[in-house]
Amino acid sequence: MAASTSLGSPPDRAARILWAGEAAAAIGGGDSGPPSYWRRVAGEAFRPAMNLGGRPGWIVDGNFGCPITVHDRRGNDSYPVSLLTQYLDYPREELGLLPGATARMAARVGLVGLDLILRIARADRTVQWNSWMFSTNPVPVGLAESAEAVTRALVQGFPDHAVVLRNVDEVGAPGLAARLARSSHRLLTARIVHHFDARDGEFRPTSTLRRDQKELARDDGYRWVGPWDIEAADAGRIAELYRRLYLEKHSRLNPQYDEPFVRAAIRDHWLEFHGLRDRKGRLAGVFGFFSLDDRVTTVPFIGYDTSLPAESGMYRRLFLGIHREVGRRRQLLNYSSGAGEFKRRRGSIPTVEYNAVYDRHLPPGRQMAFRTAGLLLNRLVRPWMERSGL
Repeated sequence: MAASTSLGSPPDRAARILWAGEAAAAIGGGDSGPPSYWRRVAGEAFRPAMNLGGRPGWIVDGNFGCPITVHDRRGNDSYPVSLLTQYLDYPREELGLLPGATARMAARVGLVGLDLILRIARADRTVQWNSWMFSTNPVPVGLAESAEAVTRALVQGFPDHAVVLRNVDEVGAPGLAARLARSSHRLLTARIVHHFDARDGEFRPTSTLRRDQKELARDDGYRWVGPWDIEAADAGRIAELYRRLYLEKHSRLNPQYDEPFVRAAIRDHWLEFHGLRDRKGRLAGVFGFFSLDDRVTTVPFIGYDTSLPAESGMYRRLFLGIHREVGRRRQLLNYSSGAGEFKRRRGSIPTVEYNAVYDRHLPPGRQMAFRTAGLLLNRLVRPWMERSGL
């Protein structure tokens, strides 16, 4: 859906697109955390994962700056950088999870139609902004105010690419979706995401969360460790735990983070790792926070030993640690999608997330294809997602 208006007239100050060394030099912040992460990605063309492709850069509008990634073909890219993987490949892998043959057949037919539409749109030819190459990118301060200037610069720099902003939702960025729609962005339903909001005070634990706390507190077989106790020597084990959960248990379409990425993330604090060590001192589970502006946090990295018996409650343990840390920091946590019932029982705020696509500079056929995709996703897929509680 989109308004009929277009981007306003160019302002006196235009946003600037920067590459390689110039981009690295322009990225503010210190030598750790998000700045150092993207400084290396943009300056050294460091790939966070083998299935996260695209040309990385940085765009600046006044005091606001954020990453951009340019995509000209899909290849085997994961969904954080590929609309085709997100809307086609991943749903195809999950068809077997739908209840009933009729629902699976309807979804299969719908995906055939959506496949044709997105290929006409050339939806693998995009330039994405605020694109940290994570499944969920936090919305930084100043993004909404710079949206038009950034979009205008990207249109001028990439006239054959759709301009995409992922992870737009009303809880993480109130009013942003409406603002983008007024400037002719199409809002394409992406998924249901779950937020935990501790900005105004402590969480009020639900009965399910209190039960988890009581049950798991009785078992002293594990001890929590924080960033101060996570070392480079743990990188191989952390990568293994992530691989077991996200790639082997779920899908290889997820970002394929490996040991070199984890080692660099530990060294330069790209992610803030917390974990559970067993009695032998070995990590049994781990999660990694990614935060912007000390106010918004996501968890792009979770892993645990899937060979442990279900009675160990490892995922519940990790969630309790995530919940505790976010409450202590008084932050908003975007806990991404999936495990909807689990998260709602523990107090999540579910909301629809969109991909905001600007296509008004593209040929009419590609515009019509994006418009048709939006109608299908917003009028059919979104109501089904909301009913099914995904």
